[in-house]
Amino acid sequence: MSQLVVIRGNSGSGKSTLAAEVQRGMGRGTANVGQDHLRRVILREHDVAGGDNIAFIRETVRYCVGIGYHVILEGILYEPHYGEMVRQLVAEHPGPTHVFYLDVPLEETLRRHEGRNMSVSPDKLREWYKPLDLLGVPGEITIEAGPDLADLTAYVLERIGPVQPLGRHFGTAQFL
Repeated sequence: MSQLVVIRGNSGSGKSTLAAEVQRGMGRGTANVGQDHLRRVILREHDVAGGDNIAFIRETVRYCVGIGYHVILEGILYEPHYGEMVRQLVAEHPGPTHVFYLDVPLEETLRRHEGRNMSVSPDKLREWYKPLDLLGVPGEITIEAGPDLADLTAYVLERIGPVQPLGRHFGTAQFL
């Protein structure tokens, strides 16, 4: 059965980096569905309640699961805008689900953004920051800031457990 892994947290908490490492650790047959890519790049949409990206994210996750992939869904996924959709995905997923929230203090978020090539002001980051924006789903794990990436990845992969490659084409030349 496919695994559904949700990685959430504030801007600069390390979600995208962690999701990429977890995807490598889970192996082929794991799709990494990033909120920012679908919302900002594909749709060029602002993060608003009822935005088109919410259904787009939901259907992308469903599609990937439906064709036999494990799925990592990562993003800020602000609970008032995305909570219902993520809870629905978790509830309907036929296999194991894992929900992680990366809890990084505002000061660390601001520090991490200093080294990024982004046009977001510290005031805007303060406005966006929502402490412990949890979904309240069973088994949701909050991970406090501190562990390095290797330790954090190992922790998440240990919680997920052994993963079997899924999908239709894994092991063929097109994926080498």
